[in-house]
Amino acid sequence: MADSGGGVTVSEKIKGWFPERVQLHIAMLALQFGYAGFHIVSRAALNMGMSKIVFPVYRNILAFLLLLPFAYFLEKKERPPINLNLLVQFFLMAIVGITANQAFYLLGLDNTSPTFASAIQNSVPAITFLMAAILRQALA
Repeated sequence: MADSGGGVTVSEKIKGWFPERVQLHIAMLALQFGYAGFHIVSRAALNMGMSKIVFPVYRNILAFLLLLPFAYFLEKKERPPINLNLLVQFFLMAIVGITANQAFYLLGLDNTSPTFASAIQNSVPAITFLMAAILRQALA
């Protein structure tokens, strides 16, 4: 969608409306509102009797289907070829990192409130850093 006067696209005009710092703050707020909405929807699903084991599976399948076209078309030329080693690593990361994290999150959400889940989720990077620092000290 190029503009007839100079080749400036509509997205470039929109980006020019806000400084980059403001855009970053808006993106952060949108992300936090998205997380808050997810916490509320998750709690409602648990209250309706959704299984804590089945819910992460549905969530991961939906995310896979939504992100697959973007990953395929936007990264087609840049991605390395997928071999058995990469597939095994992806599988282990998915089981240990993502699915276990979501299962523990839902277990905690079932016993607390969406407000507490939102608050505690922001502490995950700090806890991860502390664990990495402790394990590095122990291994060194």
